[in-house]
Amino acid sequence: MHTTAEYYQSILDNLTGGFLSVSLEGVVVYINPTAGKILHLKDLGVLIGQDYAAALGAFPALCEVVRDALATHKTVHRAEVSVLHGDAPLIIGYSTLQVKNRAGEYLGLGIIFQDLTFVQRKKP
Repeated sequence: MHTTAEYYQSILDNLTGGFLSVSLEGVVVYINPTAGKILHLKDLGVLIGQDYAAALGAFPALCEVVRDALATHKTVHRAEVSVLHGDAPLIIGYSTLQVKNRAGEYLGLGIIFQDLTFVQRKKP
């Protein structure tokens, strides 16, 4: 029998998009394997517990998305941001969500995202 926590963890691990969760204090709580693939990050486990700015330091535009979402508590639907992986530009499509407990208190935020680079390049 699997625990509820294990079940929820498996849902996040198997999302087809990248998912990143950050606490109100700015600490990385979770990053799924797809996020690692999109951002070309190797050891995701070392990012857990780090300040998001340190964990995502190679992606200043993505850090700005997190900073803004933490500061404003606003939810973003279908936005895009350009990031660099080495010399290769990536276009990341993302949405943010505010993580709240059942009492409605903010706990942090989540960002779900996809690499839209090849989709954008194919547009006429």
